[in-house]
Amino acid sequence: MWQRKLLQSYSDEQARELITKFLRNQTWQVPTLILLRNDAFPMPETDPSRDPRQKYIPRQVLANWQKGVKDGDKGATTQQFSLRSSLMQASLRIVGKMNTAGVPILAGTDTTAPFVFPGSSLHEELALLVQAGLTPMQALEAATKLPAEFLGKQQTQGTIEQDKTADLLLLDGNPLDDIHNTRKIRAVILRGKLLDRGFLDELLVKEENFAKAH
Repeated sequence: MWQRKLLQSYSDEQARELITKFLRNQTWQVPTLILLRNDAFPMPETDPSRDPRQKYIPRQVLANWQKGVKDGDKGATTQQFSLRSSLMQASLRIVGKMNTAGVPILAGTDTTAPFVFPGSSLHEELALLVQAGLTPMQALEAATKLPAEFLGKQQTQGTIEQDKTADLLLLDGNPLDDIHNTRKIRAVILRGKLLDRGFLDELLVKEENFAKAH
């Protein structure tokens, strides 16, 4: 099994050499840990079959997702699930090592991969980055400041400053205390326009109705 070979072939020395090369070449990393957890290495405890966000996914898309999960878990043994868990933990550790060494980390999700829910999956990715060893501030910067820097748009985006694009997320909790507080969204300011909680809830209802119809 390739997963077992992958785990057994890991070398701390080779990992250090690769990280050193990343630093020398100024290579950025986008781990997409949510994709690994939900798609590559799914576990019974992360089973998304009861996730309430399914109601926002069009029925045919959801059916394809569910079939993929069912096929992937068909015949899976306790040992195989244990191997998946080990691979996920190894992935978290290597992200932590890269971050500690100074490799720039960006937040990504590969949205629309099976059970990587559009929008909300980014919040899960931030939590996984913190689990990997990033501080909450580093995780937030991986989704804001650093992408703007990588794209060469730090003059207009990425941080809250005068004369920059007014895209803001207003929260009911401090994400520096708990990264999960990024989900406590009170309002969004998009290009200077306020979208309050009521408006956001209306958008969710519309999305749910669209999913039911498709």
